[in-house]
Order: sequence, then C-alpha cells, then structure tokens
Amino acid sequence: MHIRQLIIALAGMVAWALPFGSASADTVLYDSSGFIQGQQSFVQSFDITTAGTLTVSLSDIPWLDTISNLNFFLTTASGTVGASMGAGTESMSVGPGMVYAHWYGDAAGIFGVGVYGIKLNFQPTGTPVPLPGTLILLLSGLGLLFGMRYRGRFDDKVPTIA
Repeated sequence: MHIRQLIIALAGMVAWALPFGSASADTVLYDSSGFIQGQQSFVQSFDITTAGTLTVSLSDIPWLDTISNLNFFLTTASGTVGASMGAGTESMSVGPGMVYAHWYGDAAGIFGVGVYGIKLNFQPTGTPVPLPGTLILLLSGLGLLFGMRYRGRFDDKVPTIA
C-alpha cells in the first residue's frame, strides 16, 4: 500500500471518529443607532414565537453631547421583564408572545443632541440545530474524484478486441 493511500485512509478514519457538534440559531432582532434630541424615548415591539434569551447591548456613542440617563427596560403584556439597565450588555429570559423594548435618554449638552446604539439578539432555547458531517462529505467527495481518476487510467490500458 502506498504511503499516500495509507495517510488518506487514516485521515478518513480519524474524521469519522470525530464527534459532531451542534449550533443554535441566534437571531438579531434589532440593530440600530440613532439620535436623541433633548429628552426622548423609543419603543420597538417584537413577536417572539418560542422561549429563549434576549441579549441587549445599549451604548452611548460619544459624538456631539453625551446622553445622560440612557436606560433600557423590557415589557410584556404581563408586566416588566427583568430590571431596568443603563449602557452595557445584559441578558434576560423571555417567553413566547409580544415583547416591547423601551429605551430613553436625555441629551442636555451644548448641542442638545446625543447618539446611541442598541442591539437586541434572541437565542431560542430547546433543540439545537445539528451540524452536517461536512468533513465526511468532503472526504467522500475527494475519494470519488480520486476513484474516477484512477478508473480513467486503467480504462486506457485495457486491450480492446477489434
């Protein structure tokens, strides 16, 4: 057996023995930046179809005026979810249904305008999404290509009877 064939066979056996992982579907619900002029508040609604974790990232972008009292809270039909938060990142568990994201701030500087950034990611709980066996598919495809290559070599050397 040639060394190359032995290495390919060993690589195939190692790839077959590797455990397969899984990934979970993470969804960006909202990703935006905007201006706050004086005192302003904003509300955005989301229809969540399954329970999961909502991660909120709120930031005060230092341009023009800084925003004082930049705050975020989450509500549902049954009340407030979690605690109110300032600038930073926080995760909260939410159930299925309508969820309302509220944020507000006060840009009370020289210009009266401040810039904020907000991002909401949703990670559903439950069954993870299985990853396909890509390495096995790659190796089987390469094996098929090498097999066709060698088959073509041997077909040329078979004598034909005329």
